[in-house]
Amino acid sequence: MTHVAAGVICSQLLPAPSRWWAAAAGGIFALLPDLDYVFIFWDRLAFIRYHRGFSHSLAAIPLLALAGALAGRVLGGPRWFKPLFLLGLVVLASHLLLDLATSYGTQILSPFSRRRFALDWIFIIDLYFTALLVMGAGAALAFPVWGPRLGAGCLAAAGLYLLVCASYHHQALNLARQGLQDRTSGITTVAALPQPFSPRRWQLIAASPAEIRQAFVLLPYEAVLGCKARGENAAAVTVSSRQAFPGPAMPYQEPGRLTIQTWTPAPAAAAYPPEAAAILAVFLEFARFPLLFRVQSPGGDQLLEWLDLRFSVPGRAVPFVLQLRLDAHGRLQHWLIGRRD
Repeated sequence: MTHVAAGVICSQLLPAPSRWWAAAAGGIFALLPDLDYVFIFWDRLAFIRYHRGFSHSLAAIPLLALAGALAGRVLGGPRWFKPLFLLGLVVLASHLLLDLATSYGTQILSPFSRRRFALDWIFIIDLYFTALLVMGAGAALAFPVWGPRLGAGCLAAAGLYLLVCASYHHQALNLARQGLQDRTSGITTVAALPQPFSPRRWQLIAASPAEIRQAFVLLPYEAVLGCKARGENAAAVTVSSRQAFPGPAMPYQEPGRLTIQTWTPAPAAAAYPPEAAAILAVFLEFARFPLLFRVQSPGGDQLLEWLDLRFSVPGRAVPFVLQLRLDAHGRLQHWLIGRRD
């Protein structure tokens, strides 16, 4: 819905032979990159490997725009080629930017690199951001005279909202560096990840090879102006450790009263069979903060479960949990990627 609304607004701001056919083209262009979602019907491992891959890359933008323009030329005549090519470039670039603003990760350099980039500004589903774009798209279509101007205003408001989230992210990242990192911990990666329902809610993560530190914070309103959160340098924090992972239960807390959860990963198996190793390699390439949180041996088999702390939300099930079951001889018996309550 977010991408389609952005595509419709853009279609009403650019010249085209027909505003209604342009709106339809804008919606189609907005959805083209997500055709790679079909991999989920193959299996979830293919989905996490290829979703937001080449179709979401910089290289794919002109190719998809050209394909859409050529299709428009065949269906509507030569007059549609230039407007559709320009519309395709704009809408596909907006799709790439919106996905890049989330924490999921987008392979913008594919096929030259499989590295995933993420700005970590907004949650994957942001109701406020989507509402602004949907209102703008509705106005742009409903009122042909002044509607496009209102649509442009909503588009600008959505852009301003992104900048507000970026400002909160900057403050949350500074808080993570000050509150979760110390000189003796060997922390190598620090991140501030957006949470649902409010741009003030953030998950703070600091990871090292030996442990992962995690906290959930509710930033004050004034943090958007660059003001330091009161008490963010307070040393009195509670640190707890657990081996099992029932899901993070800590509520969102004020910056000066953070509860820091320290996860100690369970010991990994000495070796994996080739099939299990290949599955695990794909999952670890996808996960930003992987945690092997369970190793059990029920009835002679070995059960291993991995998750990605990036997707932690208090009180919510964690998606993309990888489960491997090996028999007594180390052979892979079963695997799945699902959710864990």
